[in-house]
Amino acid sequence: MSEQMTTASTVGIPNAGGTPKRRRGDEIGMAGKLILAGAAVVAIYLISVPLIFLLGTAFRGPADFLPFEPGSRWTLDNLWDVYLDPALYRSILPNTAIFAAGSVTITFVIAFTLAWLVERTDLPFRSAIFTAILFPLLVPTVVLAIAWTLLCAPNAGWVNVAIRGLFGVQGPGPINIFTMPGLIICQGIASTPFVFLLLCAALRTMNPSLEEASNTSGASPIVTFFKITLPVLRPGILAPLILATLLTLEQFDLPLIIGFPARVNVFTTRLFFDLNAEDQLPKYGSAAAVALLFLVIAILLLALYNYMVRRAERYVTMTGKGYRPTRLKLGRWRAPALVFVGAYLTFAAVLPALVLLWTSLTGGVTWSEATLSWTAYEKLTSDPRFWKAVVNTFIVAACSAGIATLVGALISWQILRTRFIGRNLLDFISFLSIGIPSVIAGFAVMLLYLSLPIGVYGTIWILVLAYSYRIAVTTRLSRAALMQIHAELEEASSISGAGWLDTIRRIVLPLMTPALLSSFLLLFMVGFREFTIPMMLQSDDNWVLSVVMWRLQNDRQTGEAAAVGTLIVLFVIPIIFLMRRYLLAQQNND
Repeated sequence: MSEQMTTASTVGIPNAGGTPKRRRGDEIGMAGKLILAGAAVVAIYLISVPLIFLLGTAFRGPADFLPFEPGSRWTLDNLWDVYLDPALYRSILPNTAIFAAGSVTITFVIAFTLAWLVERTDLPFRSAIFTAILFPLLVPTVVLAIAWTLLCAPNAGWVNVAIRGLFGVQGPGPINIFTMPGLIICQGIASTPFVFLLLCAALRTMNPSLEEASNTSGASPIVTFFKITLPVLRPGILAPLILATLLTLEQFDLPLIIGFPARVNVFTTRLFFDLNAEDQLPKYGSAAAVALLFLVIAILLLALYNYMVRRAERYVTMTGKGYRPTRLKLGRWRAPALVFVGAYLTFAAVLPALVLLWTSLTGGVTWSEATLSWTAYEKLTSDPRFWKAVVNTFIVAACSAGIATLVGALISWQILRTRFIGRNLLDFISFLSIGIPSVIAGFAVMLLYLSLPIGVYGTIWILVLAYSYRIAVTTRLSRAALMQIHAELEEASSISGAGWLDTIRRIVLPLMTPALLSSFLLLFMVGFREFTIPMMLQSDDNWVLSVVMWRLQNDRQTGEAAAVGTLIVLFVIPIIFLMRRYLLAQQNND
């Protein structure tokens, strides 16, 4: 998500500083060299070292040994066990492909329609709708997943109870969310805000004068759309599609909560259950072998995404002179458009919030038997483990966001402003973090700290280290900001006698503050809503709110689980306003 916002924000930004002057090492000073080298080492450690351990684990055995403990050896058995298993080709690969293709299709149809209505039409309340569409983006997917199970569970789901009451239908259903179609629809709706944000950026940078010229020449709106709009937008459309596919492939929350009861097994759940096999030792080697294929696919999609983003920049048609966006008048289609937007927001945001609040106050009993009570909240607030999870969630999100923001900003400066020979490799490694799925990142960090006796496994600090690999978010935002800062400002500071540290502190950082604040806020939001990594690395001492909610739901303490979800939503509301203020300031509110 944050990567998407980052990429969208960098498209079409001119380089106000021209080609930056590359600095020699002697101009930076020893302190500067140490700081920059330290940032590079931290970035390589956070991203590359866990992946190296993951790669090694795929070739280590036997299964009853930890990958790098005495007695283990190099072997190909893990690869044979995984890739010669008919179940991989009979269920895992087909299920994953169907899940990804179906979800991405639904996501794109909804997201493109919403983006078109918000950016290119005179739809009323566009600013409020834009903000409302982003709401599911800020809420942990596990919260939405549990809310949707409460809505569409075949027996007691709100929607099913209402349908049976209205039409006199007997028995369970008629809607069963615990199916492949149910999983696909929920994932498609959950991913819509990500793609919507990118598509809004693409639509916003397209000059509608091309379409106006087509209409003036006598072409119908449909002909104009297919002959003018789509060809110009194609790179800007394909890039979000690729990113949506990558994000769907790495999804773990919904496949676990909705797919697992339906016996829909995909890559991420296969990897998780290899590590949490009942009555067996964790299958580290098999899980690593599965992760290798997953990682290769993710990197290929990332490379294709990066290529399409660069192509999209060539297709930017917005110019600084004479550009005036025009909006299509909806006319009689205004009411259907508002109905479509309302239907999406109802199922994506309104109903999940209502069902969570209602269930937290009633314990999930039927409407006729419901009695409002604060019992679930009283149980939660009287449990020290809940407050520990609250503190853990904020500490992990804030610390990881701070580390990634600082390291990413320093790396961006090295890449743009120095002659460091390995800067291109460093740029590649930092960008690679976008393509590392959370489930693989969590697993790789687990392997690393099981092998290194440094005492962080099972603590909140392993979560901080695991979350901090998302450096690409900061490098993309920081590079865009640095390209707007003319190198002559730093040169003038140096000529006046200021050292490198003083120049960075007094010139560069103040000018980069908006970008760094945006980066921190994005990463904090991602860390706050993270579920996959803490599930992979959970212990009694490092629970966060998303894991607490899942465990309560898994233990059938539905009221308490819904109460946690409601509180998460309340915690997220201030972030919505901060995002609107700092990240979405360029949105056209007219």
